[in-house]
Formats: sequence, C-alpha cells, structure tokens
Amino acid sequence: MPLDYTHQLTLLRDILQDHHTDCNGTPQECAQLERLANHLMQHGSVNSDVKNVLGLINTYSHDGSTHENLQQHITDHKMHIETWLNTIQAPQG
Repeated sequence: MPLDYTHQLTLLRDILQDHHTDCNGTPQECAQLERLANHLMQHGSVNSDVKNVLGLINTYSHDGSTHENLQQHITDHKMHIETWLNTIQAPQG
C-alpha cells in the first residue's frame, strides 16, 4: 500500500529529525529523503515555501548519499535542518 501525502511528509520529518537530533545517518536514509522530497514536490497542494524547502532537502540528501563523511555533512547542515523542520510542520489531522 503506497503512503499518502501526510504519511510521506511525516516520514520525511522523522528522518530529518533523527539527523538533527543524532547528527548521524546512513546513505540509504539520504536516498530515501531524496525520493520523498522529489515525490512530495510533485504533489499539487504543496505551498511554495514547502516546495522550496523540499528542493533544499533534495539537494542535501543527494549530496549526503555520496558524501565521504556523512556525519560531518549532517552536522554542517544542522541549522538548516532545524529551519526545514519548522517550515514543513506535520499536517494537522
């Protein structure tokens, strides 16, 4: 069963929150973030602020999936991740 928009956004936030909290992650998580961000950007009801952040997350994730020191990459983006999390608040259900 495919994940709907709300579940995809929640998954994206959960992975980013883990990166922010732990300053740790895997290339597979980055690849998943990239896929989620790409898919969510295609969603018609995404507002422009969230769409812009999804583009930044896509770049961060793409770069992180091949970075030779992923933990440093995450640490370098910690403040950005916090801003992204604030921008893409989980939808109220």
